[in-house]
Amino acid sequence: MKRIELTRKRIILLCMFLAIFVIGTVLIFITPISVKATYNKTVQTSDGVTISFNVFEPKTGGANKKVIILGHGVMSNKEMLKGYAIDLAAAGFVAIPFDFRGHGQSTGVLDWQLLTYDIEAIITYINSRPDIDSSNLGYLGYSMGGVGLQVVNESTDFKCFIGAGTRFSTNLRKGSSSAPLNILMILGRYDELITPEDLKIGLSDYTGIPVADLDVNKLYGSFQDGNASMIYLDDLSNHVLGNWDPDFIREARNFAMNTFPDVQPIDENFYANIRLFILSFQLLGGFGFFVLIIDPLSKLILKQREEEFFKLDLEDGKTLTIGSKTLGYSLIFGIPGIIIFIPIILIVFLATAGFVSALLFGQAFGILILLWRMGKKKNIKLTEIIRKPFKISRNNLVRQFLLGLILAILLTLIIYLSGGLNYIGMIPSVLKIPWIPLFLIINFIIFMIFGLLFHGVLQNKFETDFKSILKVSSLIFGFPFLYMFTYLFIVSLLMRSFFYFGSFIPFAIPLFLMNAFLSTLIYQKTDNIIAGAIVNTLFFTLMICTISPYQSGLSFILGFFR
Repeated sequence: MKRIELTRKRIILLCMFLAIFVIGTVLIFITPISVKATYNKTVQTSDGVTISFNVFEPKTGGANKKVIILGHGVMSNKEMLKGYAIDLAAAGFVAIPFDFRGHGQSTGVLDWQLLTYDIEAIITYINSRPDIDSSNLGYLGYSMGGVGLQVVNESTDFKCFIGAGTRFSTNLRKGSSSAPLNILMILGRYDELITPEDLKIGLSDYTGIPVADLDVNKLYGSFQDGNASMIYLDDLSNHVLGNWDPDFIREARNFAMNTFPDVQPIDENFYANIRLFILSFQLLGGFGFFVLIIDPLSKLILKQREEEFFKLDLEDGKTLTIGSKTLGYSLIFGIPGIIIFIPIILIVFLATAGFVSALLFGQAFGILILLWRMGKKKNIKLTEIIRKPFKISRNNLVRQFLLGLILAILLTLIIYLSGGLNYIGMIPSVLKIPWIPLFLIINFIIFMIFGLLFHGVLQNKFETDFKSILKVSSLIFGFPFLYMFTYLFIVSLLMRSFFYFGSFIPFAIPLFLMNAFLSTLIYQKTDNIIAGAIVNTLFFTLMICTISPYQSGLSFILGFFR
């Protein structure tokens, strides 16, 4: 085994970043200390679906606790609403975020007509707790979770409805002092689905005030009369960011507190901003440790020889020329690549994950065509280009896969313990697990194709210093991002809705940046693209499979034509 020489400086930095990550991890799970969190509880719906939910509540308090149920949006899960739940619990409420059927850890297939059954199952759990006042409930629905307004409208046990990025129905029961129904609709100015004018129609019906006379950020009615209503418009947010927007969370908490003035806050602090700071602190430590550990792990596991260095001498042109060709071939041949991928979307029950992989496969297909053209000029067959990363000694090949797997697991744990458990959710349900191996294979192929061009050709035109790594990473980030940006924009124009554009782009930016930087760094340390492809494949696959509802590909595709 190769001896690793760790400098004192590297050891100190490794320990420092690891300590930062561990401290951040502890802090994010105990903040606030006044709130008790119970994870992964389950309850059955009337039609046999298992609904997973978390409970956040004050550590102190007696009977007659007030409850706020939290319903998430499509391509979302209960973890995305954890920020709302924590601040509501600190304000004295029992907050229960849950996974709708087909989402997160819940079972079942996404069926919009049956989502109210899931809410009713949570109410069944609430009724089983003697310390909860089940006749004084609130509901917060984000996007798709706004379907809870149907349940709220039919039950006077609900005293308030808070909708974030969701629609405001008409013909609702009118609140009164004896049967309150206070309504708050929260919206980002750049929401891709709903406009303030859409919400004003529902507010007009509820208040009896003409639409033309209604304003945003103005309270109508009163909490004393049980008919308070308002549209809160946030100037800086869009649809998907409403999951975590501190202003959204603050307004929701304050509205719930005004609805139930007898609920005493156990903690006056507002934790959304504090937790975002802790997350940044945690990620700094986690990624810093990961970047620093790549080099010693590579030296420990790999036994490389100079002749096994992977490089493709296919293009003598300038970097700008290669980049232009890459983007051009991606955009031109992306559509045929996506069409080739459609049968896979049709057979899988993780259609959103299939859609994302299809978009990336479209670009990978265009890159394959470009590599074929480059190879033709050099009299090198495409099959030889594809096989070259694997044409190393069997021992080194095994070590490349082993290193990639170790690094992939380490990175996935860092992401899972930080944003994965606290802001996004990153563990697919049992129903989704059988489909994950298929997506692992597909995405590994995609990232390997990217690596052939981005690293085998492009990166070798740069030096090996850190500044060059940043330059290469920026270029590699730009190609997939511009391609994805263009295609999602076209899809949005055709659908006359920017929902997918606004939903995917905020996720695409950090994902592509991380993919680009890590694969560039790992290639420099390993002289091959295999380990980097494995690292990117694991966390990327878990991410897209988790946010993907359990839904047939056919129903997903038909949704584009509704």
